[in-house]
Amino acid sequence: MRRFLAAALILTAGCSGFATPTPEDFRRLRLGAVRDSEPRADATRYRVHMSVDSKWLAGEFDGVVMAHEGWSPLARAQLFGDLGPKVFDLLARPDRIAGYFAQTREGVDCLLPAEARPHPLLFLGVSLVEDFGAISEDRVLGIREVPDGWWLNLKPLVPGLVSEALWSRDGQTIERRFRWMYGVTWRQRWSSPEECSITASGLVIRIRVLGSDALPQRPPRAFEITMPGDVRIVEGTRK
Repeated sequence: MRRFLAAALILTAGCSGFATPTPEDFRRLRLGAVRDSEPRADATRYRVHMSVDSKWLAGEFDGVVMAHEGWSPLARAQLFGDLGPKVFDLLARPDRIAGYFAQTREGVDCLLPAEARPHPLLFLGVSLVEDFGAISEDRVLGIREVPDGWWLNLKPLVPGLVSEALWSRDGQTIERRFRWMYGVTWRQRWSSPEECSITASGLVIRIRVLGSDALPQRPPRAFEITMPGDVRIVEGTRK
């Protein structure tokens, strides 16, 4: 799994230094047209293990991510503690992010971009949307060649986001950088298709993909979320 989570990291890199892509650039990148990037599976279920050290959450957790990948990505992520209790439940799509922390009963339900505000669940949801979105020629706004491949400045799927991806010479996304509202930026780096390291000021996340299953048809209500009645919505409104 090349696309999963990202988390906050202050970066100095911005959009400067990118050149307008040429037809020759696209021939070398071999990204494909927008609809060529759509997957055959309607959804993919990923089983993951996550190590988190942050002021919001810390510990070792197992989780499940259900994703519809492609031009219109959808994602549902659930994380569980050692003894099975749910840690959080999150739904992410380009126009809405909704979820809650099960222990604190704190939640968000935001239409994007109008209701977007800084919150860990929002940044996690934005990352899921962008990570599961297809990288196609239509999205490439700029390109910069580096020894590992090419940095691509991408048209974001979430309004108002700056999204950059390091595309390797063998056709893989090995690093991503994002910058969103209030100057918040974050980064991810894949050391292999199964392992991702995420670092930030006050936050470290390590993700290991345990397995995945391609589903020809998504389970009913897989990309729907129901907020418990006692969850306090701190950003957005109940939909």
